[in-house]
Amino acid sequence: MLVILSRSRQNTFGENMNSIFNKKGWHQRPTTTFSTILITASLLGLSPHSSAQSCHSDSMAETTPDTQYVVHGDGTITDTTTALMWKQCVEGLSDPNCSSGITELQTWQDALQTANSTNDNGGFAGYADWRIPNIAELVSLVEEQCTGPSINDSVFPNTANKFIWTSSPDYNLDEGSWSVDFNIGTTATLVRDNAFQVRLVRSVQ
Repeated sequence: MLVILSRSRQNTFGENMNSIFNKKGWHQRPTTTFSTILITASLLGLSPHSSAQSCHSDSMAETTPDTQYVVHGDGTITDTTTALMWKQCVEGLSDPNCSSGITELQTWQDALQTANSTNDNGGFAGYADWRIPNIAELVSLVEEQCTGPSINDSVFPNTANKFIWTSSPDYNLDEGSWSVDFNIGTTATLVRDNAFQVRLVRSVQ
């Protein structure tokens, strides 16, 4: 199966991303020109979380420390720096360690419908306004000092080294939408009919 993968400069995502990218220092990275590559899914780092997380804690500061999160104990996490509440587990997994169940891989359209279905069927943890995060929101979870996965693994346990969909379409590619690769913490555009992970979010009022 072929997947469109594109790596792009920051301003492709839109002006509303500036605060998060600046907070994480991504504005200092070299600017690259837009490019599109066709590669097979097997080359996209889609293997499960099969090896230990690697973190450069001796040379880099944490970008998502434990102190910025509130773990509610009901399957939700609040990020106090972004005022976003996340489901602790990706869709298909549950329990405090996100070790029960099987990860659901969904197309982009199915991912959007999953959020609607969750809300229509009573919601989750007492809330019925869950949605798919946009690219800026999902990027805010990337822990830059770590890979395999690039996320705070104590707050979001058992996160696979895989892509997670965002709700953001790529306006340069008619059939593509943005995702975040939590293997190495980069962003990519993927063809919408391919199946990847989903993590729901809601805004804290």
